[in-house]
Amino acid sequence: MERKSMLFFALIILSLMIAQTSISNTLTNLEIYVVGSPIENSFTGYIKIKYAETLTNYTLVSVYIPFEGQVSVLNITSGNGVLVSDYQLENNTISFLAFNTSEITIYFTVENVLEEAGVGSYVTYIDLTRYNNISLNLTVNLVGVYNVEPPINTKYSNGNTLITITQPGYYPITLYLTPETTTPAQPSGLQGEILVLGGIGAALIVLLVLIYVLRRKK
Repeated sequence: MERKSMLFFALIILSLMIAQTSISNTLTNLEIYVVGSPIENSFTGYIKIKYAETLTNYTLVSVYIPFEGQVSVLNITSGNGVLVSDYQLENNTISFLAFNTSEITIYFTVENVLEEAGVGSYVTYIDLTRYNNISLNLTVNLVGVYNVEPPINTKYSNGNTLITITQPGYYPITLYLTPETTTPAQPSGLQGEILVLGGIGAALIVLLVLIYVLRRKK
């Protein structure tokens, strides 16, 4: 592992010596998407980064995963289909060398993103302060229906809660689980007819019993 790390940083130094101007490439777009359950406290997602121009020289790329928790990298794929296998992950920042591409996607998992604040309530912190001067879009897809505080851009779809953030900043977010409400099942047409007929039958039986009792008294 130590030898691999030394080789990685040697390549970084060599690439910077050969192509110092490569660092000037401009990152223009950043898309982040995660989906998971606050109850299970486990999320899977990706970060897609786009550059204004193709990286024609070896470029050191560092991307910060903006969630608190334990990050694990699943894979890193460039726009030309090349799989990046050498990377460093430290303090939720992924660093690697990229070449001959203008788009890179990092797939990852992150655990223990939220802290339980009470029964059915959770707190998390999303740090987007490092993403200034770029087009940013972050979507958090939560399994379940939650009230979100502060009330940032939130939508509900198919029993999930979707939070979208498009501006850099530091976002403390509190989630409150919404109790599920169930609508009493309405009887079908056939069931309704059976209930009506049963009620009429019961009423006829009561009427016949009353007639029988009255006749016996006479």
